[in-house]
Amino acid sequence: MPTLPLLITRQDELDALCDVIAACTMIGLDTEFVRTRTYKPQLGLLQIAAGDIAVCVDPLAGLQDQHLWELLFDPNRSIVMHSATQDLEVMWFHQGGIVRNLIDTQLCAALLGYQPQIGYAGLVSELADVTLSKEQTRTDWTRRPLTAEQLDYAAKDVVYLDGMHTLLKTRLQELDRYEWALEDSAALCEPKLYEPDTENAWQRIKSIPFLPAGPQARARRLAGWREQRAVQLDKPRKWVMDDKALLAVATADPTDLRALADIAEVPGGLARRQGKALLAELAQANQDVRDHPERYLQQTPNRELEGTVRPLLKRVRDKAAGLDIPAEVLASRRDVQALLQGDPGCRLLHGWRHAIIGAELAAAI
Repeated sequence: MPTLPLLITRQDELDALCDVIAACTMIGLDTEFVRTRTYKPQLGLLQIAAGDIAVCVDPLAGLQDQHLWELLFDPNRSIVMHSATQDLEVMWFHQGGIVRNLIDTQLCAALLGYQPQIGYAGLVSELADVTLSKEQTRTDWTRRPLTAEQLDYAAKDVVYLDGMHTLLKTRLQELDRYEWALEDSAALCEPKLYEPDTENAWQRIKSIPFLPAGPQARARRLAGWREQRAVQLDKPRKWVMDDKALLAVATADPTDLRALADIAEVPGGLARRQGKALLAELAQANQDVRDHPERYLQQTPNRELEGTVRPLLKRVRDKAAGLDIPAEVLASRRDVQALLQGDPGCRLLHGWRHAIIGAELAAAI
């Protein structure tokens, strides 16, 4: 095993690390990133545990790292991560790819009864009785140089992954649940989860489906415009237009620049620079709702649906209690509603959840 520095900044060091990874069938992986001023997450550090080494790779050092990513994306190599969703999004934006053989220790732990969102430090404490520092959580990982304390903090995010996975796997196999964890982990590796989606961007604003047809159509259209512009500018959505302003414009439906500028929630700069574009989006939305009103049905509380959901959720809770896992790990309210609405993508219709509870719920329906 070669001796490598804690921070990889030279090509020969990265090449040596790649040789180590190539000889491993399983590695631990984590990322540090920044996303305060951009739409796309900015990769600041890549932490890797392979064999007996744990190192940090500097993605800002100008290294030729394509071979490294090829090794990480190799489907024959297992990648152990904790709470991987954001890290996978970073990969997608940074490399246009995602690891193919993921094992997420957070998902493993949830299937053993731990809280579904248990953090890495919390799980390390539970399984290894080690307390990890949280002093560097607000670090700007794109600033250089990084301190020894920051690098030590980052490296420890992968040091314990292999040992945790081993313990979790053993316990899951005793309960015949390890394949469940692999299935849930694989579900996170769908690229479509991380691609910008202008068409469905409106779903980020929970109140939109409950608006009347006109405001709903306009809000959907504005959300799509905002998403597209945020991607183009590589700026946070709220920097383009925050939710409050978006909903205010959709509700007011201004027809000229003066009326748009008079809306209190709309910043003056937005009205001046993007006023014409916003009015064009509103006009298109109004035309669309006239042509296709059926697309914008207002959701209202459905007591009959709720009366059906409630006993199904009771079945879920009872089954989860028998498995000694949180009920939301087995099936959420959204899962049950998707099943009732005949959504073919509902996870209760597939895999281990269908066998454990989905088929039972479908029969009850």
